[in-house]
Amino acid sequence: MLQFLATSTPFFAVIALGALVSGRTLFGPDSVRVLNTFAFMIATPAMVLRVMSRQPIAELWNTTFFVALAAIGVTIMALGILIGTRLRALPFPNAVSRGQSLVGGNFAFLGIPLMLAFLGERAAAPIAIGLICDTALIVPLSIGLIEAGRGAGSAPAIAGRLIRGTILNPFMLSIAGGLALSVSGVAIPEPIDRFLSFLGNAAAPVGVFALGLAARQWSGGGSKLPALKIAPLVAGKLVLHPLVTWIVLAVVLRLDPFWVTAGVLYSALPIAANVFVISERFETDSRPIAAAIVLSTALAALTFPVAIWLISAAAGAP
Repeated sequence: MLQFLATSTPFFAVIALGALVSGRTLFGPDSVRVLNTFAFMIATPAMVLRVMSRQPIAELWNTTFFVALAAIGVTIMALGILIGTRLRALPFPNAVSRGQSLVGGNFAFLGIPLMLAFLGERAAAPIAIGLICDTALIVPLSIGLIEAGRGAGSAPAIAGRLIRGTILNPFMLSIAGGLALSVSGVAIPEPIDRFLSFLGNAAAPVGVFALGLAARQWSGGGSKLPALKIAPLVAGKLVLHPLVTWIVLAVVLRLDPFWVTAGVLYSALPIAANVFVISERFETDSRPIAAAIVLSTALAALTFPVAIWLISAAAGAP
């Protein structure tokens, strides 16, 4: 718990800072959209390109682990979309954002340092695979589905929007570039690497700061979100995702305890701020997602250590 709190404290501090200055004249009504556009279109692709290029993907790859994480993520996301469209009667793009919140964890900001703390140097392998699963699959697929769900059209037109939204977006292009550099062994020249590091480091604080701005602006409106809109998102990410991951990796596939622990660490993370960034960018009703991100991060201070304790106990059982 202390490790999680130490890692997540800057996250809450920047949210609080955004909320604190939200009512000032420094930031107008369009500030959230402008900041999110910067984080989504500029800073995050720079961060992803640099991080992916520095991972020895070919040496660290575990196909079974990746396929399992990917299948779990897509299945739970599809379940969330189905519930959102059929039971909640949400527009399809809004349901996609809800589905993404069930599997999109705060991997870059919390997952990487926590994996290093719990797993040591061996964490490089699951970190590389987790980055690919999250940034090369869940995020681009979410964007593609949102794009495909906008408006009507023929089946080829919808398929075209899905392909363009999934492949031709800043996330996927930066991932493709990072993978190409990693596999080829070509290092980014130092001046460019410094530029990407300087720019990419702005992604997390800018996105989280915008989250704080938005939360304060919405709370000032006087309307409160019903718990029914928030609780399923939080429970799905903190309970359903890690539980299904453990069942698949430990019970069904019987993977090595190291990979089971890594998978649970990956799936037990709270909802990522980029889910809010994407939802705000594509106008898919980001209010409940913003609230769910803050609440899931606060609750994860308890649920994350419990998940690790349970998986450690299960691994040590005869």
